Amino acid sequence: MIDSMNLFASIPWWAYALFMFFLLTSFLEPKKKKKHNSLKYNKYIPANNVNGNEKGLCKSITSKKNNKGLISVKCKGSNYKEHVCKYFENLGYKTVKYGKIHGPKDKDIDLMLKKGKEFIFVQCKDLDIKNKYRIDSKEIQYTRMNVRDYIENTKALFDMYEWKIFYITSDNILDKSAEHKINRHREEIEHQVIKI
Repeated sequence: MIDSMNLFASIPWWAYALFMFFLLTSFLEPKKKKKHNSLKYNKYIPANNVNGNEKGLCKSITSKKNNKGLISVKCKGSNYKEHVCKYFENLGYKTVKYGKIHGPKDKDIDLMLKKGKEFIFVQCKDLDIKNKYRIDSKEIQYTRMNVRDYIENTKALFDMYEWKIFYITSDNILDKSAEHKINRHREEIEHQVIKI
């Protein structure tokens, strides 16, 4: 018989708190979203996606000029994560914006999704195929190892779920080594293209 007190004593307090937050937010529906006036942004700018069919406002951190005016590189990635989050919410998943909560300490996990016994860790990349940059096997391995470390540190919490990693991109920007790495670890990780 498993000693439940020793099992929960080995879980770090922050992992238990995050898991409890996720469970509570997945069962409690908000009555109405309130605007938080305490958040003040220095400058609002139009955030155009790759196809230009959706616009939003976000905080300008790093910006560059193009033929459409000022856009923010940081803003583009944030908008894509929001788009992916809404995509999965429409499929019935409960979502947690882990990367937004933890910032630079997100360990390459942008979103966490839960539906029934299914638990998905998501890494999002919004890059155009015209860009020379390609995701390689090192990046896939980095995300995979970070998720495995996270699960190892919170093992008792994930015993009840079937977990997987989704590497989601706005275009097919994986190089051959990344495709090979994903194919080799199909039981843990998969790649999806979700266009904006």
